[in-house]
Amino acid sequence: MRGLLALLFVLLAAGPAQGARRFALVVGSNAGDRSEVQLRYAESDAERLARILRDVGDFEAQDVLLVTQADAESVRRALIGINARVRSEPGGALLFVYYSGHGDAESLHLGGTRLDMRELRDLVAGSPATARVLVIDSCRSGAITRIKGGSPGPAFRIAFDRPSAEGVAILTSSAAGEDSQESDSLGASIFTHYLASALLGAADHDGDGRVTLGEAFAYASERTLSASVSTAAGPQHPTYRFDLGGRDDLVLTQPVQAGRRMGILAFSEGGSWLVSEGGSRQSVVAEVTTDAKGARLALRPGSYSVIKRGRDFLLQGEISVTESATTQVEPGSLRRIDYAQVVRKGGTERASTWSAFVQSGVRGSLLELGGAFQMGVGIRFDLPLLAIEGRVGRSTSSTTGERLRIDTRELSLSLGALHAFDLGFFSLGAGVEAGGSWFDQAFHERQTPDRRSYGLQVGPLATIEAPLAGPLHLRIDGALLTYFLPGQGRTETPVTFRAGAGLGMFF
Repeated sequence: MRGLLALLFVLLAAGPAQGARRFALVVGSNAGDRSEVQLRYAESDAERLARILRDVGDFEAQDVLLVTQADAESVRRALIGINARVRSEPGGALLFVYYSGHGDAESLHLGGTRLDMRELRDLVAGSPATARVLVIDSCRSGAITRIKGGSPGPAFRIAFDRPSAEGVAILTSSAAGEDSQESDSLGASIFTHYLASALLGAADHDGDGRVTLGEAFAYASERTLSASVSTAAGPQHPTYRFDLGGRDDLVLTQPVQAGRRMGILAFSEGGSWLVSEGGSRQSVVAEVTTDAKGARLALRPGSYSVIKRGRDFLLQGEISVTESATTQVEPGSLRRIDYAQVVRKGGTERASTWSAFVQSGVRGSLLELGGAFQMGVGIRFDLPLLAIEGRVGRSTSSTTGERLRIDTRELSLSLGALHAFDLGFFSLGAGVEAGGSWFDQAFHERQTPDRRSYGLQVGPLATIEAPLAGPLHLRIDGALLTYFLPGQGRTETPVTFRAGAGLGMFF
């Protein structure tokens, strides 16, 4: 579990002039104090933010200093050095400082050393930059805003005043006493993931092609709270405080303008979209959640995997982003994937999914009684490595000989375990089934009484599933079963087969 503090501390004296130079210090440290568990994504979070600032934030490459695996003295010297460069800018400048790693309300924990929070704040506050932004993604967020008088944002919808070009803003991603987290599925801290998505364009709610500080925090805060509600650590409630003297919002990034030299990915309808890159070892680039169509992301040219989440399934496809062009994402061009396949691939927060099915078919001869018509119903649970299914079946058969007619009814209950292989649009399952059966045999001959008996059966099981419409799917299965039936003085072991087809529905 990773503690996460997202403290956005903005000191805006007179607002930088249009086109003013922008400087950034971006720090990431997976290592904290010796007693703290090493983080997995703090340094990659910093690398991601630095890249976004260069790509869409009007920061020149030489003005973005990325520092990883550093100690407190290295960070102190780096910030003092940037302040010296800012001092030489005649037209004013923007200073953006970001930290991802261990920390608490008193200090940042950097590779066994500590940088006092007040010293960091003073270095930023004392910068000659006309606009100053400090983002700290670290532990124990709530203590900062509680001491400073911040208030928690309401669940899922952040009531957000626009920060001005004059004043102070303190923003945190969790309230006092709450845990904040990294996410293995996102490969990032939760808050930084949504902040990065916001800066790439997901937070541009008014569609003006720019992402302001207010838009970025509102989007990141709402999504952080929503994503953390169902986690074991519980929800993170964003908090903030502003001392404002104006109403002009600070523009952090301009995705549409950057798209003229990069590329734009536009979504033709609303929903929850996940964009990844990297081929078989994909890394999440951004996440867009919107109720309206027309959301846009500025991305580097290349191939991306796009996923839209539905209630019962995902839509997935490969999209190529071209330099200086807009690429539309149309749901009709994406491939549907049921959640059972997604669970097996580990591409969702779900640990399992389940379905129900009904089918009919035939069963081979049993005790020389010929073929039987069979009906069956069942449920199936799909896990990442295994599927477990239970099945109830009923079959009837009739055999007529020279002197005897026998009607047989069988009621069976079985449990199967199998591994599924996803082959394009369909899935093939292979495993084993075991169960028990109860038989009722009626002899149409007065001298022979009716007979009731039981037996056990076990054997290999195979299934084929293919999607149809919505949550419905086609199911075909077959089993080769060895029965163990009590006989006169010995156990009989006939081998039979079962084959059937029907419909299933995912829930």
